[in-house]
Amino acid sequence: MRKTIVLISWAMILLLSISASPAGASSPPIAVNFEVETHIFPDGTQPNGGPFTASGPAVDAGMICATGQTIDVFLKAAGFRSSRITNFQVIKHFICHDGSGEFSLKLQVLVDWRGDNYNWVIISGTGNYVKLHGTGQGVGLPADYGVLDLFEGAIHFD
Repeated sequence: MRKTIVLISWAMILLLSISASPAGASSPPIAVNFEVETHIFPDGTQPNGGPFTASGPAVDAGMICATGQTIDVFLKAAGFRSSRITNFQVIKHFICHDGSGEFSLKLQVLVDWRGDNYNWVIISGTGNYVKLHGTGQGVGLPADYGVLDLFEGAIHFD
């Protein structure tokens, strides 16, 4: 009988800890779009990057800044499966013009005959964006300066 009471007590503690998890305290995901001019500097004189604008309900709600600058802080080509398919891993750092903070996204990019498509996830943040999380998809379109990246997804805070 004593073992049964102990097991029930532990089960109740476990259930209470699950219901009080941080996921319960997270804000709901809100849609966001980013338009990023990624200027490519193949000579390495400066890092790839350029200006960004954000739009959508997350910007309207004040969750994220509307403009800023990006810098590609990591780029790795991988998975050359054929002469027509390449995978890239990119970490793109966003710096807000309004001084509210900075955040970084990891992109998993597939370049194939359909173009430049990717999934993204927020991996870190500073200032107002320390607890920012989000995911989405994107497409890169050729531009005379490099690539016009169009991101769409949703963000939320822990």
